[in-house]
Amino acid sequence: MAAVTDSADLERLRRKVAAVSRRAYRLGLAPGISGNVSCRVPGQDRVLIKATGLSLGQLTRQHVLLMDLDGNVVEPSELRPSKERFFHLEVYRRRPDVGAVVHLHPPCALVFAAAHRLPPLRTGAARTFLGGRIALVPPAPSGSRELAEAVGQALGSPGMRAAILAEHGTVTVGADLEEALYVSEYLEDACRTALWLRVLEGEG
Repeated sequence: MAAVTDSADLERLRRKVAAVSRRAYRLGLAPGISGNVSCRVPGQDRVLIKATGLSLGQLTRQHVLLMDLDGNVVEPSELRPSKERFFHLEVYRRRPDVGAVVHLHPPCALVFAAAHRLPPLRTGAARTFLGGRIALVPPAPSGSRELAEAVGQALGSPGMRAAILAEHGTVTVGADLEEALYVSEYLEDACRTALWLRVLEGEG
């Protein structure tokens, strides 16, 4: 992705964060006000991230805040950044190749999160996009430094693409916003397939 060099570039990126957020909501991957989306500002040590307390389905460019990698909002705003900003920033610090982080609460993935388990990868697509690149993160308080450290460890190695947060949700990463959301879709599809196979095979 080309470096952001002016305010028009930054504005386009804000609108992209909002558009991807609304798409995640329409796909049913983030009910209520759950979930948050962020992206790295190319060529800068800054990040755009969703403001707290808002539904992804309502997000507009005015709800996307600019932060530095220490978590400081660098433009005046009455809004506050997502309380999960710490694990977003931890991933960006550890993974220079990551351009976007998407945290959602997809319904089928939440079943595995509640069970503290990773889904079996039973399709070719799941193995292609997630095989060996998904981690399970143990329970930690939402918005805590403990959770940020655990997510950073889970996704800190090159090639890691997704994590299921026990009792919480999912985190996926990508080179850009579209890729990070696609990984979320593949993860939810893998979880849904695994659950239906349990029914089909008479396991539950």
